[in-house]
Amino acid sequence: MKKMSQSLTFIGIVLLAMAMLSACATAPQEQPKGDAGGQTPGLYKNEEYRFTAEYPDHYVPERLTGDDVFRAVNTNDYKIPVFNVTVADSKAGVALDANTWIESAKKAAPGSKRFKILSEEMVTLNDGTPGLLVFYKWTFSDGMTKLQTASMWIIKNGKSISANATTILGGDTTPDKLKAMVSSIKFF
Repeated sequence: MKKMSQSLTFIGIVLLAMAMLSACATAPQEQPKGDAGGQTPGLYKNEEYRFTAEYPDHYVPERLTGDDVFRAVNTNDYKIPVFNVTVADSKAGVALDANTWIESAKKAAPGSKRFKILSEEMVTLNDGTPGLLVFYKWTFSDGMTKLQTASMWIIKNGKSISANATTILGGDTTPDKLKAMVSSIKFF
């Protein structure tokens, strides 16, 4: 159980690494971090990039690193699911593609394996921006912890924006709930 608890603690680190090592983004200039403390519970609002994202209002913000502009975790002992939003500079010519996204996830989580895309869907956001909703499962680098992640990936105005929600495979938070969290991004 202790090993599983340690593994769960590293889920957040993996998500941050995914953003930093993403093949879809270049190393960013200094990014604004947003004021998670001044946000409305359950709603993240990013004034600079002009979007909002919804998450369960009982989640608590956590320290930001890398390309994160927002990060919140469930209040349970394991701090899962984890919900984070990242913004980075987009590489020229990168297209929204599930396999490209998964390759970046693999690079961001060295030692993790068995990444399998369970669903992918091109969506149109409220302002007409295209987005890619990817749902996948994978095995954490400890070789035992099986995870499921929903990611919404958007490329807009030279930025790679993603919302990610990760939890234990088969856990209480259903795939539909994870997808709903990451699909809540709206531009204003």
